[in-house]
Amino acid sequence: MKLFIATTLLISSFAWSETKTTTEEQTSKSKPVSIQIGSEDKSEDEADQVITNRRLRADSGSLSKWSGSLYFNYQGGSVADPLKPNRPNIVAGADALSLQNFTGTVGIRYRLTALDSITASTGFFITTPFHDRIVTNDPKLKKSFKDTNRKLNINDPLLKYLHLDKVFGLQSVTNFTPTLITNNQQHDVGYRSSWLLSQTLMKEWGNGFSFGIATQGVFYTYEVEDPKNNSKIAKNVLGIYPAAEYVINDTFNVRTVFGTWVYEQTRNLESDTWVKRKVYQSVGLGISLSRDVFLYPNIQYIPSDIRSDRTNIAISANVNVF
Repeated sequence: MKLFIATTLLISSFAWSETKTTTEEQTSKSKPVSIQIGSEDKSEDEADQVITNRRLRADSGSLSKWSGSLYFNYQGGSVADPLKPNRPNIVAGADALSLQNFTGTVGIRYRLTALDSITASTGFFITTPFHDRIVTNDPKLKKSFKDTNRKLNINDPLLKYLHLDKVFGLQSVTNFTPTLITNNQQHDVGYRSSWLLSQTLMKEWGNGFSFGIATQGVFYTYEVEDPKNNSKIAKNVLGIYPAAEYVINDTFNVRTVFGTWVYEQTRNLESDTWVKRKVYQSVGLGISLSRDVFLYPNIQYIPSDIRSDRTNIAISANVNVF
């Protein structure tokens, strides 16, 4: 845990304390042309000067002062049997969703400055939308399927604050997101809210290659104490995620992320006790249909135990409008 804390403090310190210095250096050297937020000519917008990574751009939203955002995410089953309703918990995470699910989110975004924005979002969440039965020996999974199958509910309303920057030549995105948990898979077992804080840094190395790292903390709140399930419910999750990307052409890029140092606390553990999750890897194909439309089909697996029945599939889409 010392490694996580030290890395987080270091990255956060760089991301905030060097903002003014880095901006002044870039201005004196390259003299970029900035435009007024929300103007029609967005070719020189400051946000696109500091963030050139396609996925980070799409996630950061439109260049307009007011805009809308759509986000869709389908978490499917395993490669071995994608038609089964269950989704293998390959990292043995206490907060992992164990059934296939589909999420659609609509957000309204306001740019506070060229590099800062707030987005309020909500939408729908549905568990196992394409299944009518489950075959399993796990009574907990069977009950969860019975209670949530094809039930449409409001998806976790959230308020996301983003700060974009360039620090020592690194593209920097700081994200703070409080969320009210309403999805039935987590809400039914006691989760009520989460607080996410993350810092992402990416560096372009030329010839299409980029490398980076993200640190992230997620902190949960609950409604009631349940001694029977405390060992299966996450309290806090901290992680460091190295990443690499390769741009194939103007439309496609390949991306991989490693969940290398991810630690969790469950409700039955003391505040100074953490459990390391299994190391996983995600590999996906980024598809940029435009600056504001980004599709990302991907798979997740355990590098030390690559098996088709322990490799999950997923696809997400970011769409910015206005």
